Amino acid sequence: MEQEPISAIEQLQKSLQVVKSRQPAFPISDVLLCRLIHFSNRTMEQTAADTLAPEGLLLSHWMVIAMLYGSADFRRRPQELSKAIGHSGPNTTKTTVFLIEKGWVARIPDLDNRRSCWMELTPAGRTQVEHLLPKMWNAYQLALSPLTEPEKETLTRLINKMLTGKKLPCTNK
Repeated sequence: MEQEPISAIEQLQKSLQVVKSRQPAFPISDVLLCRLIHFSNRTMEQTAADTLAPEGLLLSHWMVIAMLYGSADFRRRPQELSKAIGHSGPNTTKTTVFLIEKGWVARIPDLDNRRSCWMELTPAGRTQVEHLLPKMWNAYQLALSPLTEPEKETLTRLINKMLTGKKLPCTNK
């Protein structure tokens, strides 16, 4: 008789049980929860990447233009963008050069510091973000579709609690 294939979550749980058998003090439930959070994030990022691919964009492109769009003056320093998207300076430069070539971002000299500059979302960039937003909202809603509204509220409250007092990469605080 053929066995049913085990799910990815069951495989993860079995793997963690092996570690627990070798290390009795292993906090299996905490590790499982951290791994599930990690994998859910990776899955959501993949959903977003799949949404952007037909547009010829990478997730890092979206993250930069969305971050600029969410800034009061549509601008941020390159170091802030790099930190927020989790990329090295050279990789962020590659991303911003792509966006500059598209005409969506402009490099603006900092008049107070000749060695620095700002990255600013252009009007064409704003139009592009506004074109992509409904598609991205749909992707986010799809990623969260297995949850009911009360479950989403609970998850939001719990993640907020986990992040309280933590410095987030997309903020200055």
